Amino acid sequence: MNRTCVIGFVFMLLLIPALSAIEIDHTKDYRERVTNEENPLKVSLEPGFLSRGVKLLFSNTGDTSLTNIEWCFSTKPVITAIIGKGDVCSQTIDELGPGEEITIILRPFLGDIPSPRGFGRVYMKVQAKADGTEMVRDQKQSFLLFCFLLKTKDTYIDIPPDETYSLYLNETFDLIIDVVGLDIYSLGHLPGAVNYIWADRTLAEMIPTLDVNGTYLVYCHTDPPSTDSAQALVDAGIESVYRLEGNYRAWVEAGYPIET
Repeated sequence: MNRTCVIGFVFMLLLIPALSAIEIDHTKDYRERVTNEENPLKVSLEPGFLSRGVKLLFSNTGDTSLTNIEWCFSTKPVITAIIGKGDVCSQTIDELGPGEEITIILRPFLGDIPSPRGFGRVYMKVQAKADGTEMVRDQKQSFLLFCFLLKTKDTYIDIPPDETYSLYLNETFDLIIDVVGLDIYSLGHLPGAVNYIWADRTLAEMIPTLDVNGTYLVYCHTDPPSTDSAQALVDAGIESVYRLEGNYRAWVEAGYPIET
């Protein structure tokens, strides 16, 4: 009986990625998520072979070599996901020549950078910077089953308060959306933010009116409304969607301005 169970378990592990392959976004022309579109450094996150592990692609689209490329890969559970070890790792690429692409694979239980493992929906993000500047990133939402990445799809990009403030000063955002309830919004919000409430479906009603080519920042006072709202914009076909990490509280604690 025990032997049968073991054989069945191994068979399922081999079968699951094969059955799920048709649901995985294996786009060849992967979309880079960059803060600065002129940045020659590009990065992309994809499922590994047969959905096992994670594949990171770094490319240099410029005419000169990039050196000291520091990258970091991290995962964040979506509410109920269970994540094991290996959810954060980092390394440095010494040099990336013009037109060169480097693939780094996070394999299950192998090497110094094993792939994350766990169960449930997770956000996976890889970010990199060359010579200490010009950060780029890619972030995906996936369903993680043991060490298999299933149903991978594009999602919004998390950015910390300091980067959010810099983009705000540069007038990068076409619209800043606070999805909290009106009674809390009136107590304080980011400068220029509009209040499209998630809970009463005000945001859902407004999304069709938004320019899909615009750049948007979404935040709330807690994670679930802000993550769900930001993802709703992406699902509607809007590519440039950012979410304020730590939400309104992180912004205030960093000492950035608010409006009432």
